[in-house]
Amino acid sequence: MAATPQPADALPRTMSEVRQRVDALDRALVPLLVQRAHCMHDAARIKQHAHEVRDEARIEAVVHHVRALAVQHGGDADFMETLYRAMMDCFIAYEARLFAQRSRTATDLERP
Repeated sequence: MAATPQPADALPRTMSEVRQRVDALDRALVPLLVQRAHCMHDAARIKQHAHEVRDEARIEAVVHHVRALAVQHGGDADFMETLYRAMMDCFIAYEARLFAQRSRTATDLERP
């Protein structure tokens, strides 16, 4: 479903209106990002080795998919790729930290 241009009378006319729209979008985005972070908890629990945390093939598949979605919705594919690569780097770092914590806890449990 492609994004449709807004009629001129629906466009924000003040920075306050723009900020209100951004705030509304953030209220929708943050819960989704929290859900994505929960997926990193699951991934860190399921993966057996630290080298599995960063999966280049998966990253490229996500980028390919996101670029297509951006075009489909009338967005800038290059911008969306840049944004997603940065976001995925943050999520990968988060998952690596969770994996390391899990590994330390498992090691502590194995000690006599």
